[in-house]
Amino acid sequence: MQPQFRREQRDPMIDSIRAIALLGVIVMNIGAMVMRFVGSEIMADATPVDLGAMLFDLALFQGKARSAFAFLFGVGFGILLQRAEREHTNFTAFYLRRMAALILFGLINQAFFFWGDILVLYGLLGMAMLPLRKLSDRSLLRSGLVLVLVPPLATGLIEALLGRPLGGLIPPADSAPFFATLMTGSYAEVVAANLPQTVLRYAGDTAHMIVYASGVLGLFMLGAWSVRKNIPFDAQAHQSQLRRIALIGLPVGFVLGGVHASRLIGIQADGLFGAFVTAAYVGLPVMALGAISALALWFSTSASRLQRLLAPAGRMALTNYLASGLLGGLVFYGYGLGLAREFSGAGINLLALALFVLLALFSHAWLTRFRFGPAEWLWRCMSDLRLHPFRRAAPLQPLARA
Repeated sequence: MQPQFRREQRDPMIDSIRAIALLGVIVMNIGAMVMRFVGSEIMADATPVDLGAMLFDLALFQGKARSAFAFLFGVGFGILLQRAEREHTNFTAFYLRRMAALILFGLINQAFFFWGDILVLYGLLGMAMLPLRKLSDRSLLRSGLVLVLVPPLATGLIEALLGRPLGGLIPPADSAPFFATLMTGSYAEVVAANLPQTVLRYAGDTAHMIVYASGVLGLFMLGAWSVRKNIPFDAQAHQSQLRRIALIGLPVGFVLGGVHASRLIGIQADGLFGAFVTAAYVGLPVMALGAISALALWFSTSASRLQRLLAPAGRMALTNYLASGLLGGLVFYGYGLGLAREFSGAGINLLALALFVLLALFSHAWLTRFRFGPAEWLWRCMSDLRLHPFRRAAPLQPLARA
């Protein structure tokens, strides 16, 4: 039976898993804000505690958190599509507006907050989901798995055959001038420098970014498929399936993710081993799917207090994602405190955790008075072309499970 869903209702399990994914994204983004530019300096001075903290990030969060976010984005697509079909509304027009608004948020984030924005890509690939919604359940599942699994394996195979890594359309850009602008330029100069960074990343590391984007779309499709099967709303009814995914995905993804992370910590990999490191990227989404399955099983049977603590941060994921980039920039870069070189590896982790806790507390306080987060409210108004009530008239109700 399909869940009885209304937009005003929320599923605390989905929001809680989204909050955990948000924590991982914040940890990795805060780290990238510094490590991309002065990573070699930080590694040179790293203590065993620092190295342990960085290895912890790579093992648990690197690539897995953003993969989980992508899957949950697909879950959101599936929920909204079901609602539109039930209410006989024009889903195509609504969803195009929703994705256009998300792209606008992404451009603002890219320019003014964080040069590593993902929202523009999500908006563009979200539009690609519209024709894919006509696929059968089997085709949606198989196509999603192909997009997640095949591109990294195929790229590794091509590198093995060529005997060299695949690069980009242009040589990778030197990050030193950009970092100098971040640290010493005016805010207007930083904004102007931020804007081209996504294009430069795709052009300088084209093969990897194609693998990444393909995987994002595949995870969107898998998330939408899971809603068709009612899995996010009745994990207990699908516990054998979820358990198999967790038991396979977590260890396999952990090992392959560790192989892939070797490149990020400076281990040189050439020839066949280098090709294997490239192909091992497949472990990142695999581990994410295993982690989501494990969390769904756990949250469906226990941890109700933890869900109450986490869910508000997940409900305000867009607001919190944007705010984390803004706050990180104010701490690290010259238009703020300029402390990029003052943090150790462990210190970066502690800052990211502190930011998440701060945003989670803010989310709790905000949602006691308001129905949506600030960005979520604006996104909804732009999607529906009307103003929604902002202040809360009654407590937010959890999603009724069918």
